[in-house]
Amino acid sequence: MECMEERGQIVMPIFYDVYPWEVTTHKWKYGEAFAKSELKNNIKVESWKKALVDATSILGWVTKYIANGREAGCVKQVVDTISKRLFPTKNFETTSMTTLTSFHEDVEHLKIPLRDILLATKTFAKENIIAGGGFGKVYQGQSQQHGIIAVKQLDRRNGQGDREFMMEIALLSTYKHENIVYLVGYCDQDGEKILVYKYEMNGSLDKLIHSRSLTWIQRLQICIDAASGLSYLHNDVGPQHRILHRDIKSANILLDENLKAKISDFGLSKIVLANVPCTVVISIPCGTPGYVDPQYLRRNVLTQKSDVYSFGVVLFEVLFGRLASLEEHPDESHFSVQSAQRHFRENTLDEIIDSDLWKQMNLASLSTFSKIASDCLKEQGEERPTMSKVVEELKKALDHQLAVGAA
Repeated sequence: MECMEERGQIVMPIFYDVYPWEVTTHKWKYGEAFAKSELKNNIKVESWKKALVDATSILGWVTKYIANGREAGCVKQVVDTISKRLFPTKNFETTSMTTLTSFHEDVEHLKIPLRDILLATKTFAKENIIAGGGFGKVYQGQSQQHGIIAVKQLDRRNGQGDREFMMEIALLSTYKHENIVYLVGYCDQDGEKILVYKYEMNGSLDKLIHSRSLTWIQRLQICIDAASGLSYLHNDVGPQHRILHRDIKSANILLDENLKAKISDFGLSKIVLANVPCTVVISIPCGTPGYVDPQYLRRNVLTQKSDVYSFGVVLFEVLFGRLASLEEHPDESHFSVQSAQRHFRENTLDEIIDSDLWKQMNLASLSTFSKIASDCLKEQGEERPTMSKVVEELKKALDHQLAVGAA
């Protein structure tokens, strides 16, 4: 940020993940700290005092940002407010963040009356249940207005609640991509919190992992689709922010009637600043056991490379036709990350890949695919590839495979 300081920049303290009303309530603490400071007569200190007081006046909209999980927008607004207060003569251009600028974004058009949802699902009939997860059960429904829909009903007993509900609405009403699930609408009525999505005919990827009818080319394309969706979240949602999904797994990758993959379930996601190559956030680990980045688990340090690790697990699931397991020696329908890495290092992938799938594979395609999958699982996050690189390598693997057919 440009200013008149000797080093050409200033460092701006931001109280991240602190409720704004706590800052407002305890403003006297900041005043007391300044009073004890040796620099209490310094005009710069006085400027900071005034700027901090000025920033706390924005309590109303800060509360709404945080309540709905849009921390990045909150931080930007605080930075802008303090900057203008510190340097009133400077012309700070407001960076365009069209997806985050106004939290009062109107989503009224997405509201669906509860009576319509009850009608579509036959009052959440048991026979209409098609999936279930941390948020709650998912029902298939038939709506006159929207056609076939997937209806996700919040069950607070599973540990999720308002934050996850609002995060899904905030993200999916703002960000659109062909490889991200489409939000039809939501219902927040009579104590019910319900999310309504476009129904994806082939369900979730975890249900098809074992299928021998899913060819190697189809598997490659599914991985490219999912990687493209995740790359969009990490790199292309805006110039100064990115989205960390935090729960990438095959169960959260949905497949439409043409097997086009779409990333779903954004309840645990975080919007973070992206003005550095690798965003780092201190966060309590969450996600699904077996897919969570071990570095994230140990250090509470979340980066986009945490999503990359989870996606690496998915890549090996697609390659092996088996689901991942936390067990070091799982049954024949599962594998462990340790065994996947061992088979890759020892060049014994043929021992774990289904024989029918193995016969379809071009060796160059397999080599390229397995190498990028292994790189995603590197112990150190900085050694893992970006999602853009993952997309690039997966497309190479597909090109190698298609070249065989062309020949």
